[in-house]
Amino acid sequence: MLDIIENRNPKLVEATVELHQSGAIPSDCYVVDMDILRKNVQGIKVSAEELGLNCFVMTKQFNRNPSMVSLFIEEGLDKFVAVDYECAYLLNKLQANVSHVGHLVQIPKHRTSAVLEMNPEIWTVYGYENAVSISAAAKSAGVTQDVLLKVIGEKDAAYTAQEGGIPFNSALEVAERIASLPNLKIVGVTGFYCTTYDFDKRKIVPTPNMTSIKEAADMFATELELEIKHINAPGNSSIESMLVTSNMGATDTEPGSALWGMCPQQLFGSDSGEPAQVYVSEISHYSEDTAQVIGGGFYPDVAFAPMMVTQAFVGNSAENIFSDPIKAEVPSQNWIDYYSWLYPESKSRANPGDTVIYFFRPQIFKTRSANVATLSGVQTGVPQVEAIYDRSSNLMLS
Repeated sequence: MLDIIENRNPKLVEATVELHQSGAIPSDCYVVDMDILRKNVQGIKVSAEELGLNCFVMTKQFNRNPSMVSLFIEEGLDKFVAVDYECAYLLNKLQANVSHVGHLVQIPKHRTSAVLEMNPEIWTVYGYENAVSISAAAKSAGVTQDVLLKVIGEKDAAYTAQEGGIPFNSALEVAERIASLPNLKIVGVTGFYCTTYDFDKRKIVPTPNMTSIKEAADMFATELELEIKHINAPGNSSIESMLVTSNMGATDTEPGSALWGMCPQQLFGSDSGEPAQVYVSEISHYSEDTAQVIGGGFYPDVAFAPMMVTQAFVGNSAENIFSDPIKAEVPSQNWIDYYSWLYPESKSRANPGDTVIYFFRPQIFKTRSANVATLSGVQTGVPQVEAIYDRSSNLMLS
């Protein structure tokens, strides 16, 4: 992984070590190149428009960072998908459009009315019981809520702890029952994840989930005469995956990691988008021959094994940061990441206070304490810290 960021965005690494050593950015911090981010966003927006896709931005990867959310809105990506209630609440607090809720995490029943007040465009339901709660709240509020049904086929894929949906073989019956509820309108279907990256073929491929939701949409339209406006096909959403899903009938895309260039098809394949982030910390001390690096932000996305941490850049200036990456290891999710570990050949190679820079595919909202620093001017050689937010999105520096 380190060779990718060294070859494709070395200026971000160099800026990060210099700013960290000067004290301008803290340890335990994700550092974002906002100029590259903007280019990636512009490319995805143009592609979505050319394909006629609705674009809902997923922000959990960035911990709903206010600076990044503002950039998305400036560039015309102003519809957001909330992965859970906390995400909906925080996006709404930022006055962003909370346009899609309920996917991946269903809204708790006692939060339903609060989310309705956010006026979501679409709301994903996993079953009849959840739909009943939304119907009751919508009736009480005097509104009609558009919903998507998450449909799952027998061969569909699901990541661990993300299971659920309406089985395809009972979807028609369940959809008919939901359609009879007051103040609800079924307008589409969704599934997750609809594409994946094939490392052997070096390309994005559709999953059975994509086929299941397209067949469900056709079935609902034919058998129940529903007007299907949304075939929502998230999962590894990028320019390449948009082409795949749109050719199979999708109407919606939900880019997240692709916006800062962290999808595998961008890093290992030929998809558009450059990496726009690194994670920085520092060596605290040694335990015998192992350097202990201050943690708090280690959550490499485990969905793709080739993207895990095996090495890190270590140094104290732009001149030496790329010298001989050091073997690195981060704690499993069974342990609190107070520290991570470096295994230098000698202690003289890695000293307490040295900057340590990692490159992996993150999910910042899952971390314990990570900060986020946004930078401008990286590519022109005059990097400036725009803002620093803590894990709770409190502004620390602007």
